[in-house]
Amino acid sequence: MLATPNKLNLLDIVALKTPLSEYNLLAGQVGTIVEILAPEVYEVEFSDDDDQTYAMQALPAHQLLKLHYKPLKTMSNNIHQYGKGDNVAGDKIQGDKNENDFNNATIGFVAQNQAQATVSNLNQTSGASVAELMQLIGNLRQTAAQFPPETHDDIIIDIDDVEVEIQKPEKERNLPKLKKRLVALLTAATVVAAPIAGMTSFTKDVMEIGSKLGIELKLPPVK
Repeated sequence: MLATPNKLNLLDIVALKTPLSEYNLLAGQVGTIVEILAPEVYEVEFSDDDDQTYAMQALPAHQLLKLHYKPLKTMSNNIHQYGKGDNVAGDKIQGDKNENDFNNATIGFVAQNQAQATVSNLNQTSGASVAELMQLIGNLRQTAAQFPPETHDDIIIDIDDVEVEIQKPEKERNLPKLKKRLVALLTAATVVAAPIAGMTSFTKDVMEIGSKLGIELKLPPVK
């Protein structure tokens, strides 16, 4: 049988069982016994969260409920959910250890999978071949700056679309769209009437991008 010590002592934390409206105190308000006035009569101080006293009242024991913040020692004899027989503590520790090992293993497995996925994604979007492709895109932009104003904007749009697709993971790239944009760049390069420095390199870079992406390109006939 559990012991239920209700004896009140100096500095015990207590709560009001019933409201005391005449003192503006509600049931459940918490105070501290600061003085024992007489047998079963106590001076209780009520303070707010800032330790400011808002009431000091003499109260009989039957109006007070002692608050407990620790389990009774006798409760330790009622632990049955862990272990068997006389090895309650040992089995509980082993059970906790096994559960922690399982949790740690699960966390480690998830972390490893996430790391592998991250590395895989980096290989798809940030590998050497992608770096080379981005270098070729940079070359195209430099030459495109020399195109006539009437074709410059369209060229830049096509280059932007190619760059966006290249930055995607390989399996998510839209190859038909890439081929369409690369063909448009080759066509634009062949119809420009004004001589542009680096035009040969421009078409060569477009062809190389197609080759690295596995897209077969053919130079359009010069008109």
